Amino acid sequence: MLLGLGGVKTALPVTAPQPEQIDRVHSALAQLRLTESLANNLARLQQALNANPDSENLLHQVARLQTRLDRRADALLTYRRLLSLRPDHAEARHMAAVLAGEAPEKANADYIAGLFDAFADSFDEKLVGWLDYKAPQQVAGIAARLLEGRLATRAIDLGCGTGLLGPEVQKLVRRLDGIDLSPRMVDKARQRGVYDELIVGEIVAALLKRPAAYDLVLAADVLSYFGDLRSLLIAVHDCLQPGGLFIATVEKGAEARYTASKTGRYQHGETYLRKRAAEAGFDVVALEDVDLRQEEGRPVRGYAFALRLLPPVPVDPLVALSTDELLGGLDAPAAAILLQAAERMIGSDFAVGWAVDIGGGMGRHTAELRRLAQHLDMVSDDPELSRRAFEAGVYDDCDTDAIIPFLEARPDHYDLMLASDLLDRERDLPAVFSAVKIALALAGVFIAVTRMHGEDELREMAKAEGLVVIAVEPVNLPDGAPALCLIVES
Repeated sequence: MLLGLGGVKTALPVTAPQPEQIDRVHSALAQLRLTESLANNLARLQQALNANPDSENLLHQVARLQTRLDRRADALLTYRRLLSLRPDHAEARHMAAVLAGEAPEKANADYIAGLFDAFADSFDEKLVGWLDYKAPQQVAGIAARLLEGRLATRAIDLGCGTGLLGPEVQKLVRRLDGIDLSPRMVDKARQRGVYDELIVGEIVAALLKRPAAYDLVLAADVLSYFGDLRSLLIAVHDCLQPGGLFIATVEKGAEARYTASKTGRYQHGETYLRKRAAEAGFDVVALEDVDLRQEEGRPVRGYAFALRLLPPVPVDPLVALSTDELLGGLDAPAAAILLQAAERMIGSDFAVGWAVDIGGGMGRHTAELRRLAQHLDMVSDDPELSRRAFEAGVYDDCDTDAIIPFLEARPDHYDLMLASDLLDRERDLPAVFSAVKIALALAGVFIAVTRMHGEDELREMAKAEGLVVIAVEPVNLPDGAPALCLIVES
């Protein structure tokens, strides 16, 4: 899986073999038979589990089948039962977090190593023979096109597994290294005889120890085990020589974020990939829609992409200000009121996934907000505020954009939205509430403070867009001015 960002140059097509025509009726019947078989197996295992409720093996099998059948609530409970017996069970820890909607920043290393160690003997047969696995060919195709007949001096295959990518690229490189968390997978890769060095280890840590060591970094179907791609991209940046290439695949997700599916793997949206790539100093030189493999009778959609490392560009730094001085420009009068309302709505024992500070007025309260939300973004239509927020480093993302288009481009994205002056600055109030409705996730909360609008007007506008008004509370700002605090849910 991969990322892309920044200005896209001419997108280079990925040539893939034409898929055979699929008999949709036959495929549907086969899927029904598979589902029926899985359900029968689950019923049998649940009976055995009822007779032996503390069996870790049965709990593990039941949780996996419940997940495959998309019985997520049941699977979450079963994984939690397993964790109560085995707190160190790596797969249960990861899957419980995913099924609870927490989307950890990446998959647990012990879980990945154990999963692929167990999978090593049958990996090639299942992926190539059963699942029509195409990621290695897609990555190799882009590499051949971009290298234009040249040989890469030194390349590394990230998450090399059994080495399926190695034979596809060995004629494109003078030296090829590989790295994987699974010792047994690395043993299989070694048997192919195409790698000059094979490493058992974690990708980010290993790359950071090899500054400017490579001119080509490859990753076929690996980024599905990374959620937030920032640390990986930084490591790839550091290990690449100027002008070096990073070529990879990623499963396709929502535009501006990453998500985790019931499989425990991650999906990434194109907007998210482009943003992360640009932040890390890459130019997107190829980005194509592809089918990565088949899963449960259906193609898994993804992107195959290539990033080129840009030369360092002198940056005109913001005036040398301390963090406290930077945050001084990110402290709206209503900030404390918004924080108190958010704390009441979310509570102290729960954290939502994604939050956004609309307008950048919550800069001094980001530490408290991070106890309420796992990811904290900021957006402002004032470039200076966005840059202050970026330099202060207190948000996960800092965007400069017109607020309404920004929200409209992120449907079902945010669980918590805080706006210190949005309702007073945006004159088209119906458009504001419409954009809020679009951007709020299910059961998401929008909290705003306004001096200019009355309670009846706010209630009418919010309800017209299908928002549920929780409260419209009179408050006093620090200067004594009266205002209203509006709290709505999607």
